[in-house]
Amino acid sequence: MIGMQELVGHWRLVSFIEQRAGGPWSDALGPDAKGCISYWPTGHMQVLIGALDRPRFRGEWDSIPTADKARCLDRMVAYSGRFSVAEGRVLHHVDVCWIPNWEGRDLVRLASFPSPNRLLLRTEVPTDGRARPMQEVLWERAG
Repeated sequence: MIGMQELVGHWRLVSFIEQRAGGPWSDALGPDAKGCISYWPTGHMQVLIGALDRPRFRGEWDSIPTADKARCLDRMVAYSGRFSVAEGRVLHHVDVCWIPNWEGRDLVRLASFPSPNRLLLRTEVPTDGRARPMQEVLWERAG
């Protein structure tokens, strides 16, 4: 079983893959995505993942077209909140998120350590009949 203390620290993204509608597994944000996740002893966490192919903005924030901002946000993941551990699962209790609909929600991840200093977080298989992508995110402990 995984305990909170085993998660505490800063982790760098190794891979982020997903499977949509039973199709093949593929890189969710491209093979060169960068990211990190941090867990604190206080029970707080945050995650940020971004595709390297996100468009670079030209000019000041207020002058950037909304469509360009949307393309950028579509190629990233960012949220923070508290976390807890129960029965091999890590629950991310989302406070602030780049997807506002996730705020106040728990994101449940199956957690394992496939090798020393590596953390694998996987989404659970949907049991409500709704089609959702399956995701696996592999992290490596930083430093």
